[in-house]
Amino acid sequence: MTDWQWQALDTPACKLAESPRYAHGQWMWLDIDNRQLHRIAHSDPFTTTSNNSVGNRVQSHALPDDIGCVLPTPDPDVLVALGRQGAWRIEFDGQTPSFQLQLAAPFDSKKHRFNDGRADPTGRIWISTLVDARSPPTAALYKIENGHASKEIGELIVGNGLAFGPSGRTAFLSDTRHKCIWRFRFDAKQGTLSERTLVHQYTEGTARPDGACFSRDGSYWVAVLEGYRLDRFSEAGELLEQIALPLAKPTMPCFGGENGNVLMVCAAKESETHPNRAGFEGKQVIACTTPYTGLAEHFADATHLQG
Repeated sequence: MTDWQWQALDTPACKLAESPRYAHGQWMWLDIDNRQLHRIAHSDPFTTTSNNSVGNRVQSHALPDDIGCVLPTPDPDVLVALGRQGAWRIEFDGQTPSFQLQLAAPFDSKKHRFNDGRADPTGRIWISTLVDARSPPTAALYKIENGHASKEIGELIVGNGLAFGPSGRTAFLSDTRHKCIWRFRFDAKQGTLSERTLVHQYTEGTARPDGACFSRDGSYWVAVLEGYRLDRFSEAGELLEQIALPLAKPTMPCFGGENGNVLMVCAAKESETHPNRAGFEGKQVIACTTPYTGLAEHFADATHLQG
């Protein structure tokens, strides 16, 4: 049995910490509500010196939009960011980022925004939306390719948890408000999803699935919002394990680090009804060294934002 030794990172306070990623030796995550991108330029998020805490090493950047998802590209100085206005290219010149909106939102941005997504093994960008009012189910999962956003899955409320399995033939998707997780057959060559199957329906209290990732052994790790845990499923959809967390509202896990075995978890702000566990009050980013190895992030091909 794994001994989960979670550590809270001394990072800037967030309203909604989301979309953690690891690429090019760097951790990054978003504070969606404060329009901030945070980055730690080190493979080990725990490493500190007496005069250099994690908090002092975090680089924070103001964002021009309600960005819900950030994706690394093969170029460490270029990111793809997806928000309310659409899809952005972020380019760093030293420590200073520039922002270019390259693909306008394919939805009514007064009622929706991009929320959660990933690049597939070919670099196509897959991104779901959410409905601000959480009703009706007019959100969707989109595929961005060659400057065009095509609707692939409809009737979502809060699209979430998208991840591609290590077999290259499986994709998982959750809907936080529908409180369920689906499994699809994925064809990387054609860029298609088929054979939609319900993996799990959450029914206990307000606990519901949020963001997710895969590890190399084929495990799908999903954050359970207001559930104080991660749920680990097999690539076939079997519930394998529930991992307790000291955070009440985890939003997304991410593997990374030099050996790929550090698991970072971001969270929404705790509340009176769902407080964090003792010792983790006010914390929203935690990490733990694990016996598992993460599946490396597929790089987004930023040229897909333009035809």
